[in-house]
Amino acid sequence: MKIKQINPNEKVAILVGKLIDGITNQPQQKQAILIEEGKIKKIIAQEKYFNQNFEPYEQLTLNNFTILPGLIDAHVHLALDGANFKKTIEEWKSPVKTNKRITKQLTATLQQGIVAVRDGGDRANIALNYQQKVASSSTLIPKIIATGQAIYKEDHYGSFLGTAVKTKSDLKRRIKEIYNSGSDQLKVLVSGIISFSNYGEVGEIQFSEQELKRIVALARQYGLKVMAHASSDQAVRRAIKAEVDSIEHGYFISKESLKLLAETQIPWIPTVVPVANQLLVADEYSPNQQEVIKKSYHTQLEMIDKGADLGVKLGIGTDAGAYQVKHGHSLWQELNLFNQTSLSPLEIIKVATYSNAQIIGQSELGSIQKSKKPQLIGVKGDPTQDLSLLKNPELLIY
Repeated sequence: MKIKQINPNEKVAILVGKLIDGITNQPQQKQAILIEEGKIKKIIAQEKYFNQNFEPYEQLTLNNFTILPGLIDAHVHLALDGANFKKTIEEWKSPVKTNKRITKQLTATLQQGIVAVRDGGDRANIALNYQQKVASSSTLIPKIIATGQAIYKEDHYGSFLGTAVKTKSDLKRRIKEIYNSGSDQLKVLVSGIISFSNYGEVGEIQFSEQELKRIVALARQYGLKVMAHASSDQAVRRAIKAEVDSIEHGYFISKESLKLLAETQIPWIPTVVPVANQLLVADEYSPNQQEVIKKSYHTQLEMIDKGADLGVKLGIGTDAGAYQVKHGHSLWQELNLFNQTSLSPLEIIKVATYSNAQIIGQSELGSIQKSKKPQLIGVKGDPTQDLSLLKNPELLIY
């Protein structure tokens, strides 16, 4: 990928063959994006551009490209590598090795045209510490929305994601500590994970409805959004009643829960790829397990279709760092899975850009509009006709 960095003192006119702005329902043809002081000053038709005097502008001619907003992955785990869980956890003891690996992961992520990631947390605050370490540096990586430690209940799933809570006072203390650590949001584990042996089986619910409402209320006091790991329909329903800010995973979600999501406009990030990618190592699973995996992710795709029809606000996240889910490349795999639903390529692009930007609380990203900083990617051809062009974007304008 070629990277073009624009300095604040430069005036640049980007002439594009096709523009997908992340908002409108039709790509615009032959546009000129005018950039001054590091921001988009205006977007005009090339015909108007050539009829006016823009001599001070450096001209970047990309008439054989489609330009679109940088992509966003709304659910990753930077502390994990997607290959060897135990080895990675052991590596946490070495900050130098861990930071070197995360930099490599984020470089690969940026090379895929991904300009921001939202991290789902880890016990050792790896992602949060990394985010804070590079905040003032000139390192060219995607923007990180960090969780820090997630909240889970003692003796339940989640020991590698955070610290267990036991009592009300314990919960209050932990949320205050998470806020004071500089976390951008709060992650709560409402359920366990799905089984690859028994279709529809999910780890038990961790928090009562009352406890979950208390968690959300405490998070609100500190201005923290709440992302809820909810793998069963029961967990989804409980998270909706608690008024969380996003539902993560939502495997085996029911149509009734989808209707509630549509009514409340709580976003749903389905994360299909961590299940589907297990078939990349099918020999590690029995024939029965392979069928369970296949049925589970096919059901998830069907429910994405139903959710879209009902008006559910969808997000796209990969759970990158989970087993067989590589940072960067997995977003294309998730986009490709979404492309097996009835959503059009343009609708999928809008979810991975504008919708994701709203979900992760980064409204400066996700669209190409006046007054925004340019965070653009380019591909030769038209991704609304061939989504696979996003597998390897050729240009990043940053």
